[in-house]
Amino acid sequence: MSLTGAPFAQALRWPQGGAEVLLLHGFGADRLSWLANQPAIEKAMPTAALDLPGHGVAGMDVGDGRVETLARAVAAALDARAAAPLHVVGHSLGGAVAMRLALDRPDLVRSLALIAPAGLGQGVDQAFLAAYPALTAPDEAVLLMRRLVAREGLISKLMVKRALDQLERPGARAALRTIAQGILASGPAVDAAVRALGESDLPRLVIWGREDRINPLDEARLAAFGGERLIVEGAGHLPHVESSMAVNDRLVRFLSGAR
Repeated sequence: MSLTGAPFAQALRWPQGGAEVLLLHGFGADRLSWLANQPAIEKAMPTAALDLPGHGVAGMDVGDGRVETLARAVAAALDARAAAPLHVVGHSLGGAVAMRLALDRPDLVRSLALIAPAGLGQGVDQAFLAAYPALTAPDEAVLLMRRLVAREGLISKLMVKRALDQLERPGARAALRTIAQGILASGPAVDAAVRALGESDLPRLVIWGREDRINPLDEARLAAFGGERLIVEGAGHLPHVESSMAVNDRLVRFLSGAR
């Protein structure tokens, strides 16, 4: 599995002149899920966004789908482009990948900003992971996707249509099923990253929606992990979408300080 083959140029949107920040999206999403955040971050520093394997325009070869496998693919992509360590911002699955990347390849990671990262909460909802790749009808998609947010009206018809269109790409459903199983199987690998990073001096910020129903906040684990934190009231699993202005402000201040 590689992000350096034919889909590489499309899967990794790299700014001309290089990047200082890398954005890693969550399960079932793609790099466009950062549309409410990337412009604000780019005002402070050049930013790249990546489609993880099995998502967006990346290839559908996801290997065993485990977090550590996806982290190796990201590392390969960065080895081909990055001239210096990056500030890595990851949401959910992307947060777990970012943590594992920081453990396995500390030469590539300058700081971590994690939004509801898998492996640091109470556990990702297994029913959601199983149901998402099987979605076919708009009505069932709306009901499932509303679980991502505290304000259900944020799940628009356009968001639902795009999600279903992405699932119809050849190989997408199978790839996401493999990743869903890989997330569950990656518990020990992600736990190892959480423990090691919690004892490190790597700058880190964790952002969480107080009403997250997909990966609920675990106050004890978050305290043990250390670093900076922002708990967003009235937000679910997508605080960077639901409260983009507050999240963007904190992200930019953190990244500028870590810079």
